[in-house]
Amino acid sequence: MYRQSEFINLENYLLEKKYLKNNSCEQSLNAHTFIGTVGLKKHRFKSVSLFLINAFDEKTLKRMSKVFILLSITMALGTAINFLKTETPDLLYVLGITTSMVPLIFSLFIQHVLEYHRDTFCRKCGKKLACEEVGEPVLKETSDRGDYTLTVTRHWKCRYCGNIDTREGPGDIFINKGEMKPIIHLKSIECKKCGGIGTVKEFKIPDIKEIGNKRVIRRYYKCTICGHENISESEEAINRSVPAFR
Repeated sequence: MYRQSEFINLENYLLEKKYLKNNSCEQSLNAHTFIGTVGLKKHRFKSVSLFLINAFDEKTLKRMSKVFILLSITMALGTAINFLKTETPDLLYVLGITTSMVPLIFSLFIQHVLEYHRDTFCRKCGKKLACEEVGEPVLKETSDRGDYTLTVTRHWKCRYCGNIDTREGPGDIFINKGEMKPIIHLKSIECKKCGGIGTVKEFKIPDIKEIGNKRVIRRYYKCTICGHENISESEEAINRSVPAFR
């Protein structure tokens, strides 16, 4: 739990979480900036990706991805039209729609291969499969009353020319603003500084981020009596059968 008005409490929190070396939090007016770290990027199906990147150039892979998408759409539309025009059994309709998903899966996989190509391509010497990630990726989050941004800074070093390329991006972390709790849900919250019960309110829309199968919700509280500010985080597992944000 971050406590903005007492840095020693924030430090104790980071110590408990073993994040002291890699995490920090700064506040400027209504904006909060969190600096932390994330793990190195991992690529699945690396051997297949290496084969495709060696066999085809980037433009060809992009064209292949588009062709598979068009094929998937064509198959799905053809199945739907055939079902409407003829008395096609439901089982065959379901089978046709399921089959049309196969090219889409291939397209998504090629997109993953293209991402690996971009990550390992050296922008200086022009060699592909040349870079590997070095150092510790830095996660920066900035939150104010109406906006929430997140960037991950990674460093890629070419094993041929030695160039180190710094790249920023969202890092496959999905973010959004959440909803404040109804006032009735805050009645039992106790202020950590003055001990007042029912005196705490949310003073900013909460932040939501999704990392893997985990959703982290960060809320900002303030006591209406003593003015003490408190930041709390909660985690929950993501059910992929429902929308990520509601």
